[in-house]
Amino acid sequence: MTKTHVLTLLVALTLVFGVVDAREMVLGVQSNGWAVLSTVLFSFLSFCWYRLDSDAHQYRRTALLNVGVVMLAIVAVPYYLVRSRPAGQKGRALLRLAGFCLVLVVAAGLGSVAYELLA
Repeated sequence: MTKTHVLTLLVALTLVFGVVDAREMVLGVQSNGWAVLSTVLFSFLSFCWYRLDSDAHQYRRTALLNVGVVMLAIVAVPYYLVRSRPAGQKGRALLRLAGFCLVLVVAAGLGSVAYELLA
């Protein structure tokens, strides 16, 4: 599996999350099972990307950063990007992360719209 595959799966999962979230809002219910499953899948895929990326950049992963990427990715991933990139590429890596986060927001929104159109 490549980093591109993992990122594509993250976007697909977020799209599905948007559909499920819209359905739950319409029905007025919340599935704790889905919340747990989606969180575990998102964390797993995030860690897979981190592992593949750190191998590609020959960055030595620490146990603390491994846990951070799984438990608190919003802080750990930017930290990892700054630490793992050479001078001159740190800002670009952070901008790409921000762009990917925007793609995830759009995917969740598209999932919600898709549910509304099909329901």
